[in-house]
Amino acid sequence: MNQPMKKGLIGFLICILLVSIAACSTKTNDPNSSAPAGSTAPSAKEGGKEGDKKPPVKIVAINPNASFDRKTEVEKHAHDIIQDKTGVDLNIVFSPTSADFSQKMNLMLSSGEQLDIIPFLSMDQAIELYKNGAIIPLDDLINQHGANLKKNFNPEVWSEVTADGKIIGIPSLATNTKGTVLQIRTDWLKELKLEKPVTVEDFEKVMEAFKQNKKDAYPLIGAYDFQYLQNGLAPYFLPQASEWWLNEKGELLPPELHPGYKDFMAKLVEWNKKGYIWPEMILSTTPKQVELIAQNKVGAVSGWYSSTIAGATEVLVKTIPDANYEPIILKGNGINKISEAPDTQFVTVITKKSKNPEAAMKFLDYHASREGYELTYVGVEGESYTKLPDGTLEYIGEDKYDSNKASYYALYWMFNMDWNDFSASPMSSWMDRKYTEMMKKTKELPSFKAADRTVKYDKSKWKSYSKLTDLNTFMEEQKIKVFTGERPLSDWDAIMQQWLDIGGKQMIEDRNAQFKAQK
Repeated sequence: MNQPMKKGLIGFLICILLVSIAACSTKTNDPNSSAPAGSTAPSAKEGGKEGDKKPPVKIVAINPNASFDRKTEVEKHAHDIIQDKTGVDLNIVFSPTSADFSQKMNLMLSSGEQLDIIPFLSMDQAIELYKNGAIIPLDDLINQHGANLKKNFNPEVWSEVTADGKIIGIPSLATNTKGTVLQIRTDWLKELKLEKPVTVEDFEKVMEAFKQNKKDAYPLIGAYDFQYLQNGLAPYFLPQASEWWLNEKGELLPPELHPGYKDFMAKLVEWNKKGYIWPEMILSTTPKQVELIAQNKVGAVSGWYSSTIAGATEVLVKTIPDANYEPIILKGNGINKISEAPDTQFVTVITKKSKNPEAAMKFLDYHASREGYELTYVGVEGESYTKLPDGTLEYIGEDKYDSNKASYYALYWMFNMDWNDFSASPMSSWMDRKYTEMMKKTKELPSFKAADRTVKYDKSKWKSYSKLTDLNTFMEEQKIKVFTGERPLSDWDAIMQQWLDIGGKQMIEDRNAQFKAQK
């Protein structure tokens, strides 16, 4: 599927981690599966006579964010609680930067260095590692040591982490399955006495009003790049939005080959020429886009649901208290619904080289308990955070809400879950409350599931595998050239024919072969 995450798995994940751990559609039904985090635990008995206890087993996991290592007493306490509960002496190894995560992981896998647990992998990456014999199937381990995993995940998500009939990873739930949306400044609408747009034509009129009445602002931006701009607007022009669609022969084809795509691109070109879209968007950076929103200069945003919050309206409301972005759905010639991503965004795996996969699974199962999840995410109550009467949290320390300054934050956290009594954005700050509000609103939007949503593609088997990067690069470059006027829209058929000739035709055949095999 066309997912708006082409700038790298790990960079995207860390952006999410630093912003929020967002809720997903799978709900945990038993909030009392364990005692409160940080409570005194009974010793982990390992057989033998009462009181006998085996020495802890050293387990090593890799983490892409070295800033999570604060070297505080509460981190040590969290480690000791995990060890007491599971018998695991958990050690975290960090990559130098998030961008170096894959390189560090591969070096550890190919060397004699211990590595037992790898979190934050895409399913594509996990399948490739599994095919290469680098990770193991988890079915037997889950059956023997995974009571919490089986109890606290919706049974349906396990099919999303299965390859060749085997579970190959622990699911990490998507931050938001309907996260790519179109948002608009409702306070601007009120100020200009405009109704919330219902159709694409209404939206055009609103952008023109913003342009005429907000001289130092821009009616529309894509956050965080051109692909996000497209993904937020595609539902109103294409029958499967930015997802692959089925033709009359039952063949999957990319959205760019749909007859309606040229009309969609024509509208984007038109809006760009009219000055509705921020002209610096193509070459801009995420911090610059956030700053633009904070400066009261953006009327509408097409992109990830949280892009208007942290550092953006979070700052803006200090000078304009009524500033507000609201997700909207338009009526156009497309499906007019949001594409619903799979529940599982990433997976956490156990390596083949692990000498004690049972111990690794015991930790992961504890992580999947209510107690273990809260401990691994926010630490020890009364030491790293306090719980307020309304159930929200405050960090203990220099800043009550800034995770970067917390004495503990996600050091031992390996996968995302969703609990009825533990908010995805648990802090009592304005920002976390706004995240919760926005997630609720986006979840209420009408949505659809793409034809191949549940298909797990093994791209390493594709004949076009070596050409995929070049195909994606070519497509992105040509779209931007047409959007900016460097190439005329009349060239689009020729562009797509060139894409087919350099490997796109083979890629379509490869994708359809696996799609039909898994239907």
